[in-house]
Amino acid sequence: MKRLLSILLALSPFAFSLSPLQAQDFSRMGERSIMGTARYVGMSGAMTAIGGDPSACLDNPAGLGLYRRFEVMVTMDWMFDRTHQRTPGDKIHPTQANMFMVPQASFVFSLPTYNPDDHGVQFHNLLFSYQRVHTFNRLYIASADNDPSLGALLATAQDVNWDIPFCSERYNLADQMRLQEAGYVNEYAFDYAMNIKNQWYVGVGLRLQSYWMSADARYDELFSTTSLGGTPYANSNKTTLLYKGVTAHLAAGLIYRPLSWLRLGVGFQTPTIGSLTTYYTGTLTAQTDSLRNSYGPDDNNLDRRFHMPLQLSTSVAFQLTAYGMLSLQYDYRHGQYVDDYHSLRAGLEIIPVMGMYINAGYAYESAFLRNPGTVSMDPYFERQDTYFFQPRTTQYASCAIGYRGTYMMIQAAYQYRWQNSTLYAHENIIDPYNMHSDTHRLVITIGWHSD
Repeated sequence: MKRLLSILLALSPFAFSLSPLQAQDFSRMGERSIMGTARYVGMSGAMTAIGGDPSACLDNPAGLGLYRRFEVMVTMDWMFDRTHQRTPGDKIHPTQANMFMVPQASFVFSLPTYNPDDHGVQFHNLLFSYQRVHTFNRLYIASADNDPSLGALLATAQDVNWDIPFCSERYNLADQMRLQEAGYVNEYAFDYAMNIKNQWYVGVGLRLQSYWMSADARYDELFSTTSLGGTPYANSNKTTLLYKGVTAHLAAGLIYRPLSWLRLGVGFQTPTIGSLTTYYTGTLTAQTDSLRNSYGPDDNNLDRRFHMPLQLSTSVAFQLTAYGMLSLQYDYRHGQYVDDYHSLRAGLEIIPVMGMYINAGYAYESAFLRNPGTVSMDPYFERQDTYFFQPRTTQYASCAIGYRGTYMMIQAAYQYRWQNSTLYAHENIIDPYNMHSDTHRLVITIGWHSD
């Protein structure tokens, strides 16, 4: 009985020790998707040197300088996500997560200066826009056999005697992890750009971002040892996380046309400044010779120095006479607590007849957090979420078709996104859950512009 009480006391304040904000937190909040107008999605975001689109201005505010008239746009987005486990020999648990959203709305105000052609400043332009830059909408269910036991790791951290029944096995008979996330990262942009001599386009902007994300996770493990009544010993770890925050950063960019058929673009975004509040709670159920529950109190943490990394986008675009453009782009992100992020994008725009636009694109993104730190366990409990999610690579393929008339425009795009990732239920997992996600997105943008 004393031993049973000792393990319950050891588990009561939980044996997980994490700093208030982990690298995993920055990885979760740092994820981004190629979202926005149908034209931007259709070109896989390769528009830093092209501009003339409100979503492209988020990567490079100088793209606003190419506008020559007023414009209002709104976008609708239908997303269909399918996720399944890829680890050989494991059970397959396919899941679905579908949603509808309005990820973009914008207003462009364009003021001509009436200077003679190619002399001085030609246009002063302003942009006010809302855009969703990432949506958390996924459900993972994964399982494995003979992984290291979370209960055994806890017992080791707390120096509990090994002949406690459910801790006598360092490996469980079977386990299952269920993780469901929901939420978003929204960005509100206030940009200004000018057109100088129809050759130089310069832009600056202020960006505000709002974060909201919830994550519910449950990890269950079953042991071969049974109680006197024949019931197998088991552990269950339930956690709930909620993130809320606001950040701000500045953006600047340049597009240069040295030749009529060539455009060079560069966009820079400073690291963000702001705060992120993390709410977390959890329940650990440990079964010995009778069912005993151990609960963690509700807690929260406010990080007033929450920073997301800087971003640099460079691009070159080639004018294909009067029939379209080809764009190549490289993006780089660098920040504290996370690995450097690299992205390669390519986009094509063809104009078969006046007013009709056909787009195609491809993008490859490296992992934002390639080597997440493991969850150390010691007597000083702060948080209970031992799991961490590690995206490996993400790729996009897309296409779009649209029509731009005298006053109205409409465009539709399809995007296919596939991502390989690794999910860890806790530290020392020998074979983590290898996951694969397929996301299909249908995007429709409608707009009105002045003549």
